[in-house]
Amino acid sequence: MSKKEVAIISMFGAIFLFSVIMLLIQNIPSQKIEITGQATTGTTTSNVTISKFLSIDMSGNLSTGILFGTVNALPAVDINASSNNNSGGNSTFYLNVSTDSNIAVDFCIKADADLYDSLGGSTLGVGNESYANATITNMTLPDLSNQVPFTTSYIKSGYNITRGNVNYYRFWLDIPSGTPSGTYNNTLTFKGIEIGTSC
Repeated sequence: MSKKEVAIISMFGAIFLFSVIMLLIQNIPSQKIEITGQATTGTTTSNVTISKFLSIDMSGNLSTGILFGTVNALPAVDINASSNNNSGGNSTFYLNVSTDSNIAVDFCIKADADLYDSLGGSTLGVGNESYANATITNMTLPDLSNQVPFTTSYIKSGYNITRGNVNYYRFWLDIPSGTPSGTYNNTLTFKGIEIGTSC
């Protein structure tokens, strides 16, 4: 056989072999994805965290100040503050838990220092000033017999006051004999906190 004949036979062989392979590939069954029509279910969770928040405000008389007036004779014991017995004997000193809050509140109270006369330089001890609190007010509540002396550290002064409700206060002052004349002041701070937490 000549080289030309060998080349022609080789070429026809290659074409034949290619044709056979192509026929085999076309006849291989392909995998089909079938939809069965059966429904399946799945579950997941949704989640949100709402922060605790509170808002408190003072009555107008409390924000104006706790005024004990002018004292002309010493010693003086349990001097009533200006708004202890307003409005038919009720106290008009109160803290309100705003309806904007979403938790109940405990209240804490403290004085910044002794009462101080800035002109004369004299002091009246912080423990001479006292308060009582209650969730209602009438002729006797908050009650003088429940008075608590102020300190310069926070003290719990109202428990579990729910939103939209009020904690009433009354304030008293004792002035010992020999206290120098003057005008004495200090600053009281009220704080609202989540119930059950410390001041």
